[in-house]
Amino acid sequence: MKDTLKIIPLGGLGEVGRNMMLLEYDHQAIMVDCGIMFPTGDMLGIDLVIPDINYLRSNPDVLKGIFITHGHEDHIGALPYLIEELNVPIYATKLTCAFIEYKLQNARRGKAPKADLNIITEKDTINVGPFQVEPFAVSHSIPNAVGLGIHTPQGLIVHTGEFKFDPSPYSGRKTDKERLQRYSDMGVLLLMSDSTNAEHEGITPSEQTIAESMNEIFDNAKGRVILATFASNIDRVQLMADAIIAHDRKVVFVGRSMVEFSRIARELGYLNIPNKHIVPLDQAERTSDSKVAFICTGTQGEPNSALVRMGNDDHRQIEIKSGDTVVVSASIIPGNEEVVNTNIDNLFRLGADVIYQQLKHVHVSGHANRETLKEMIALVKPKYFMPIQGEYRMLSLHGRLAEEMGIPASNIIVIENGQIVEINRDEVSFGKKFPTDYVFIDGSSVGDVGNVVLRDRHNLSQNGFVSCAIAIKESSGKLVEGPEIISRGFIYIRENEFMLDEAADLVVQSIGRKRRKRKLTSDVLNDTIRRTLSDFFYKTTGRRPMIFPVVLEV
Repeated sequence: MKDTLKIIPLGGLGEVGRNMMLLEYDHQAIMVDCGIMFPTGDMLGIDLVIPDINYLRSNPDVLKGIFITHGHEDHIGALPYLIEELNVPIYATKLTCAFIEYKLQNARRGKAPKADLNIITEKDTINVGPFQVEPFAVSHSIPNAVGLGIHTPQGLIVHTGEFKFDPSPYSGRKTDKERLQRYSDMGVLLLMSDSTNAEHEGITPSEQTIAESMNEIFDNAKGRVILATFASNIDRVQLMADAIIAHDRKVVFVGRSMVEFSRIARELGYLNIPNKHIVPLDQAERTSDSKVAFICTGTQGEPNSALVRMGNDDHRQIEIKSGDTVVVSASIIPGNEEVVNTNIDNLFRLGADVIYQQLKHVHVSGHANRETLKEMIALVKPKYFMPIQGEYRMLSLHGRLAEEMGIPASNIIVIENGQIVEINRDEVSFGKKFPTDYVFIDGSSVGDVGNVVLRDRHNLSQNGFVSCAIAIKESSGKLVEGPEIISRGFIYIRENEFMLDEAADLVVQSIGRKRRKRKLTSDVLNDTIRRTLSDFFYKTTGRRPMIFPVVLEV
């Protein structure tokens, strides 16, 4: 279609996290969000997953600006890894900009990447290429979150960001229904709406409803209280701190991100905790158990987080003991169930009384449930509807909800990452779909680890490895030493020496047969050893360890 607006999701559709959406018109584009996804259990050794920006690499100079809706990791976490390559201005609210700046300064890869950060407010209109962008306030689980009204040559697009209609938010910040009504009166071409809670009936409870549970927990706690939440969930941190102070305890922040994010939020006025109520972690041991409470990270079972280290009994300063009360104040991100539950088990084993959402009302979502999603659609009255931000079943259910609200099925756009949508005032069509692969962050490396490496890691974790070292005479290819076979993670060597001896004999025989036919190169020897041992071990044990031949020419 000519003169169309392109909607191009690079992340966040068909998954939870990696949020990144492009809007392109006349070869000029803006990006909404630039987030990470936490690795799933089968991504062994991976720290983070970021979006694939090959589309932008194939279309250089098309991107003109990045708009960030709020400061959660799944919306800002990829910026330290991509910002230098993207190299365009970033527009975000004050707290979000501060969190981004902190992330950039603490990037793992040496010198902090530079960014052109621009603070925006709900009163601003930002012109970038053919787009006019108006932020509007939304209630979420972090202060200063916004949705976006995006005026394009083809019409008005409303991007909700992550939102709910909280009648009494803890921070006092409500979703701006008046702005949404004004957009509706103007006529909305497309509504792009958060689908995270499309499976949940009813209305999301207010953040205020947790306060009663928190106070009950402190009323009953005799020893230390350890509260876990996301470091960027500043409203929840404020609620926790208020409960701590109300029960005459001192607040102790634990974990680097929790310490730094709370510091930033306090400095900017988004977190109100007077200094006299805060005790540094290294001084907390001087405070009696009944007079202290800790706020930490680790609700998703992150390996290096404070709560997981406590559960593993290897935190340097906090040792879990009988009488401790641990509160996990978060829902589990899909894919993290196993590691989260394992850590809760560990905390119980160490003697803690662990309280989580299945036992007590200690968490409310920052996302709209089905009734609120309906209300958003009814309020905005868009011509076209696109569910965003969620796994495919969430997107699909949200699409069905829109159809129930009277939007024609032909005007509902349920897609996944990499599917280009072309839209104008009169019609919508689909362009080509392109790959949007996972890009893995492993330590300080970006994208060096791919699916082949992950397969190797999985195989190593399941079956271990066997190395076989030999030395051959360079001139003749004759075996002069070895084979020396070493195994790790495959068999218990002390009880299976006979198996390794037999394997070594088979390697000698195989090399002898090959040598009678031709002079042996290192490549032929490597392949011979690998095939011989792989077949033998599979026949003997039913498993296939990774085989590492080592051939030395002397």
